Order: sequence, then structure tokens, then C-alpha cells
Amino acid sequence: MQAITEQTTDTGDSGAYRSGTAARLAGIPVDTLRVWERRYAVVGPRVSSGRQRLYSAADIKRLALIKQLVDLGHPIGTLAALGAHALERMRAAAMPLQQNSRTAAAARDPHDLRVALVGPLLIRDRIEPALTEGVLRIVADCPDPLLAAKALAASRADAVVIELQTLGDSDVGLVASIKAACNATCAIVLYRHAPGSVVRRLRWAGNMVARATSDPLEIEAMCLDALRQAGRDTSPVQRPPQVHEPRPQRFDTRTLSALVVSLPRIECECPKNIVDIVMNLGSFERYSAQCASRNPADAALHADLQHAAGLARAIMESALERVALAEGIALVAPAERP
Repeated sequence: MQAITEQTTDTGDSGAYRSGTAARLAGIPVDTLRVWERRYAVVGPRVSSGRQRLYSAADIKRLALIKQLVDLGHPIGTLAALGAHALERMRAAAMPLQQNSRTAAAARDPHDLRVALVGPLLIRDRIEPALTEGVLRIVADCPDPLLAAKALAASRADAVVIELQTLGDSDVGLVASIKAACNATCAIVLYRHAPGSVVRRLRWAGNMVARATSDPLEIEAMCLDALRQAGRDTSPVQRPPQVHEPRPQRFDTRTLSALVVSLPRIECECPKNIVDIVMNLGSFERYSAQCASRNPADAALHADLQHAAGLARAIMESALERVALAEGIALVAPAERP
């Protein structure tokens, strides 16, 4: 018998997708897929000559269907034993509820999940018919990345998928300009060859970066994942209610260092330990204020870190005063020096 090849682009019923890809296309974590197989035998993947578990398009469709029903509250133990027709009937029964949910979402944001495609292999006529109905909508496309910013300027997309064969330093700015041109919340950059430094810079800028693919199901999964990530990452960081601003730093490093040197040799190490804590908190407070930020959400996070460190530092300064008083140690703040 001919060995099964380890393809990853076949969309027929042959074993074509490895477990990581299959899980992503079905919308479930890889660990969940393994548990479902081990405990419930939800699918029976084939095994390649290299001992890789391979999943067909039919397997992925079944996994995605089961995942939808689990999300609706059906127990996996019950669903695993059902055939395709029974699962389809259960989903059909849930369709009115799902339709109402999509209608409500559309009413909140009529431009939700709009996608632009950039690159010679991201062919709209091939990708669009294969997308899950009602999930993503392609609103614009441009085969040439160098012309994309101008071509997409009149469009509005939530996500833009950009195919670049080889990544270089200049592509960081190119991706940013394309993303800004179509007002996209997130960008998915697909590449074949790239130095790690450029990949990291693109990710630091808030983009999703992955190996190139023209598989519509993979592109759809990446878009949905990127949009979910963008929804989390761009949410403003909320401070706890009724939190006061930290008071200014009372003791500078010189004062605290001098205090450590002058501490009497007593059994209790609390004064020294508290001085160390105050110094560390003050240092981290200053570091957070100066730390570089990748985007507005990152800047808000660093501001909150600075705020939290300042509150903790002020609390520990008060504790230091109480301990110093109890130990009979003279503690003079810079402003109180003669």
C-alpha cells in the first residue's frame, strides 16, 4: 500500500492536515483535540509514514461542528458518539438562535469582520467562495504590496492579510502604511523567507506573522484569531475604582543607602529588608515611566505599572517610617535636611 504523504494543502478527503493545522482550522486548541481523541474518539485520523497524525477535510468539518455544539452547551461525551447527520440536525435546530446572534452583531457594527487581501497568491475569486458563510467578507484586494496603500485607501477593513515572499527591514513600514490605508485593526503578514529580527519587529508592532499559505480555511482562522487578539490587546487597561494617586517619593537612593549603612546590628532585619523593598519599588516605578511602548495599549499598561509601583512604594515608605520609629532610628527625608 502506498504510504500517505504529509501534505498540508490538500483540501479533499484524503489525510492532509497535521494536528496543529487541523486544530486551528476547527477552532479548537491542540490540547483539546488530543483529549477529544483519547477520551472520546471523536475522529479517527490517519497516520503517515513519518508517524504524523493526518486529518482530512471531513475530519476538520466534524471537529468544527462538534466545537460549535459544545459551545452551545451540548456535552462532548454525547456528541462524540453521533454521526454526521445527527450532528447536522442538532446544528440546524440551533440555527435560528445563531442567526439572531449574527443579526444582533450586525446591528451593533455593520462593518464587522471585513478583510482586505494583498499579494499575488491571495486570489479573491479562489479564496472568497471557500470562506465560511457569514463569518468574513472580503472588501478589497491588491496583488502588488507596493501599490496596496494607494489601492486600499478608499476601503475600510477590520483585518488585512499581506503576502510578502521575503521580509526585509523596509517591510515593517510597508505593512504599517497598508494597515493604516484601509484603517485595519490588525494585519496578518504571510512570508516564505525572513530574518528573525524582522519577524520580531513586525510582531512587536502588533501584527500577526506566519508562514505563507493560500489555503482559505487557514487564512480565515488566522483572521478570526487576529481580530480576537486585537480585541483583547487594544482594550484600555482599567485601574481599580477609587484608587488614589501615589504621593511623591519621600526618600531618595542616597538617603536609603545611608540608612542601610547606619543601621545598628540587631537581630531584627526588618528595617534593612524594608529599605531594599522601597529602593526596588522606586527603581521599578522610574523604569516603567521611561520604558518604550509599542502602541497606545502598551503605553497604558506601562502607565498602570508605574502607578501600581508608586502606590506600593508609598505604602512601604510609611511602613519604613513606623519601623524606624519603633527602632529609634532617625529617618530624614531630603526635603527635611538642613
